[in-house]
Amino acid sequence: MRRPLPTRAIRITFPKSASQSSALGAFAAAVLVLSLVSVGCQPNEVDPASYTREQKDAIATATRAVRQNEDWADRAEYRIQKSGDGWQVTAWRVENPAAKGNARYVPWGFRIIVIDRRGQVAEYKNSK
Repeated sequence: MRRPLPTRAIRITFPKSASQSSALGAFAAAVLVLSLVSVGCQPNEVDPASYTREQKDAIATATRAVRQNEDWADRAEYRIQKSGDGWQVTAWRVENPAAKGNARYVPWGFRIIVIDRRGQVAEYKNSK
């Protein structure tokens, strides 16, 4: 005689009190905020003509570092932000030049180059 296969029941419950409901709402809000922050981590459009001389020098230093370490320096786009007393330059590898926005890049195709106050490369981070 064959025995029936065991089955597992999945129990779905809904909040019964206001405190459970608010905890669920807080969790949903946290998930929403984290998803918006992750979208904000992609490169922003910035007009390179608006960069200061110091920013342009830091980007030139970062470009030389990318050229020494990668084979895609000729198709990179750079974003810069102040970091302590130096600069943090992100080099994004452009894979789809005809595309707009984030579709131009692959998520793993970037390098972070930290430039110190003397204009030297202090750190070169791979995204791999």
